[in-house]
Amino acid sequence: MTTTAGTGDFGASATAAPVDPLTDTAQPDLQETTGAIGSPSDLSAADRDYAASLARQNARTGSVDDLPLSASSEENDVPGISFGTLTLRPTLDQRVVHESVRYGTGKTSRTYSQTTLSGVLESDWSRHQLRVDGTGTWQKNVSGTGTETPSADFNALLNLDLVNDFTAFFGTGYSYSQESRTDPNAISGATTQSGIHELRASLGLAKNLGLLRGTTTLDLTRMLHSDATLANGSSVRVNDRDTLGVEVTGRIGYEVSPALVPFLEASVGREKYDKRIDSTGVERSSTTLGARAGAEINLGEKLSGEFAAGYVLRSFDDANLADISGLTVDGELNWSPSRGTDVNVGLATTLETSTATGQSGAVVYELDSTLSQQIRNNLVARLGATASYTDYDTGSGRNNQQSYGTSAGLTWTVNRYLDLEADASYERTKETGGTDEETMSLGLGLKLRR
Repeated sequence: MTTTAGTGDFGASATAAPVDPLTDTAQPDLQETTGAIGSPSDLSAADRDYAASLARQNARTGSVDDLPLSASSEENDVPGISFGTLTLRPTLDQRVVHESVRYGTGKTSRTYSQTTLSGVLESDWSRHQLRVDGTGTWQKNVSGTGTETPSADFNALLNLDLVNDFTAFFGTGYSYSQESRTDPNAISGATTQSGIHELRASLGLAKNLGLLRGTTTLDLTRMLHSDATLANGSSVRVNDRDTLGVEVTGRIGYEVSPALVPFLEASVGREKYDKRIDSTGVERSSTTLGARAGAEINLGEKLSGEFAAGYVLRSFDDANLADISGLTVDGELNWSPSRGTDVNVGLATTLETSTATGQSGAVVYELDSTLSQQIRNNLVARLGATASYTDYDTGSGRNNQQSYGTSAGLTWTVNRYLDLEADASYERTKETGGTDEETMSLGLGLKLRR
């Protein structure tokens, strides 16, 4: 490479510019005026070694098959749409899916179009933080027979940095989903199950006291249920399941190190039904108590998340209903064992109240895991696995229910704005004495980002 003398580039040759005898004047020595290191021919061996030591020593290692290294995350980031100090990043996902369902001895299949519109709105403030994200999915059958299942989810969270290491946060949310026919509260014989509207609001306060981390949260949840539709076109009202819930949670943690924070957590909640006595003639309003112990882990990009185990008890106002109780396991772990490989494992325990006569409900344990591997600079493979176990109360007379599934997919990034995706999945739900369900699907689509 040829460069102008005096630039200070190590290993570059110095080529003098042509001299005009009529205009040339004496020039001061650049090395004296700028302090630049001279050309290698003018340096001693010790000086050259010192100059080489100033260069980068930890250059990135190339791939085994000499493929180009991944572009930086900044290069792949979608710029989004700016609104002052707010940035919106919308995404449109359009795909065609073929689905085959076996329910008991019957089998149906359909091909449908699925459109998902999602977006994230984030702030860029020197203090405080606002994040709003939402997604909505619509389905339209192209051929075959099957139930279209729209869904929606919206969340907003505002974090405020207050004085004396206090942090306040306010959140709100909404979600919509349709009840599955394998759900214990599903209406038998319904062609379209009840739609569930969930409205959420929360507020909390966090404080750091030296190595102690304290957090208090208040959550409000409103559940509304739409009518179910039978095969003859008639409707079944299920509004006696509408509830209002409130829960207070407190957590205290101790920072052993920035990478490890063990904690203790306790919660108390109250769920009140709009109708004090439901269609089965019982009072299902309840009080829930819970306690957990666990730890937060933060080892940077390699390993992060939290894990907790505890116990939960739900006591009903009606003495004829048995209490629901059980051990809980909750957490989420993000692990990146090597460049381009990411593993995510999630665990969740929830209580599900029944609406059937004489039944209290169940404790539901869920596992969700994904593995993604970057095959090439613009090609990522995904594997997923899910499992759930529904443990009914002993007096319900029902057998416990198991569900498991697996999935695989590929994502080809054409550019920062466009992805092509293909995926396949299988899921099975079974219960002794109940009706088993198997679902298989194949999908192909594209995702547009801005």
